[in-house]
Amino acid sequence: MNTGFIYAIGAAIMWGLVYTLDQKILKNASPIALLFFDSILTALLMLPFLFFSHSIKPILQSGKINLALMILSVILAGIASFCIFSAIKIMGSADASIIEIAYPFFVVLFTYLFFKSTPNIYFLLGGLLVFAGSIIIIKFS
Repeated sequence: MNTGFIYAIGAAIMWGLVYTLDQKILKNASPIALLFFDSILTALLMLPFLFFSHSIKPILQSGKINLALMILSVILAGIASFCIFSAIKIMGSADASIIEIAYPFFVVLFTYLFFKSTPNIYFLLGGLLVFAGSIIIIKFS
């Protein structure tokens, strides 16, 4: 079995747990407060790994464009986290995650727009079906 597949399944399981816990946390907290504490705790937990694995040096030496892209990526991830925390607070974790699961469609779209990577028809069809399925579940549940 592909190691990447195992990591992706692990991420899906962890996100399922995180969203479920976040729904409980967001009953008494704002999305911005959760985002703040999430970011601080993640930074503190990852700091030793960053320094002891010597992985910060290549980041700092990767050039201004890569550094700018990393900063943009972190900013976008922060905005995405705020959006999903807000959606979980308003809709609940199950409904919010059903809509968010359509993100692969947008990955394909942005990869095509920014990098001219052409997806095959099966990926496009699958992405559209996931997006349509999300809408159907939310609309009729």
